[in-house]
Amino acid sequence: MSRNAVDYFENTIIPLIQAYFPDLLPEMDIMLLGSVGLGIDDEISDIEAAIYLEDSIWKAHGKGLQLLLNDCLARTNKWKSKGSILCVHPVSWLLDGHSNKFLLNNDNYIDNLPWEKVSFETLFTIQNNKIILSNKGKLKALREKTVTDKYSQKLWKKMLITNLKELINGEFFELKKDVYRNLTAEAIIIYGIILERIYHVAFLISHEYYPWRTHLDWAFRKLPVSGTELGRYIDKLLVIDNWNERLGMINTIIEFYKSYITNNKIVPEIDLYSDDNELIWAERLSAWNNPME
Repeated sequence: MSRNAVDYFENTIIPLIQAYFPDLLPEMDIMLLGSVGLGIDDEISDIEAAIYLEDSIWKAHGKGLQLLLNDCLARTNKWKSKGSILCVHPVSWLLDGHSNKFLLNNDNYIDNLPWEKVSFETLFTIQNNKIILSNKGKLKALREKTVTDKYSQKLWKKMLITNLKELINGEFFELKKDVYRNLTAEAIIIYGIILERIYHVAFLISHEYYPWRTHLDWAFRKLPVSGTELGRYIDKLLVIDNWNERLGMINTIIEFYKSYITNNKIVPEIDLYSDDNELIWAERLSAWNNPME
């Protein structure tokens, strides 16, 4: 974690809030976002942070606090100015607008929560970014309520099946056609999508949330599965510049996933080696429309 960011808040931002809005300080939680919040910032990083207030307090005082912080950041920012922002948000905006349902929910009924409406990137942020102030405890409460162990197993399987189907039956199939037709622009576009999908599947088979694409490879290297052949396959894929070799390596990665999922019985209900498009039919099953039933 960048000590500079913590020092900046402790010595500049929090004293400023204390001076101008002393009654608000006990009412707020603060989280550092982006690379700074993950402790992997460098010389070209900006600083992003979110200050959270109860909705009624935000409506009454959020505008004034936001203007104060905008002025302070413009004068004191030590990071790249482009992209740097200190936001004042209501608590209800957390978890893609579904935080209140999580905060008010009894832990005995976690399967009734709107898990599918909250992105994995958002969940990764809640779990991993630095909380530098927790006066109301909302961020810490949401972190506890959204640990990976509480995410529905049925939804994990649904996410995995959907991503595998898109990778194997959709995007890889499309890439092969684009390469064979010498459609360079189309091939490059779908190739980038496939790379992101490959990373996402790695997190899904590891039962972990994945981050925004800016930090995908960094977070992937922290997964145990990155130490297997998969990590070496991805390393090779990233440096190959021949389309046929890329197709071959993507196919190798897909076969790795099939073997890994099968051997570890992650989705035992589906035969990934079947020739009758079981992935497509599994995704279309009506049971997935109401995964909590």
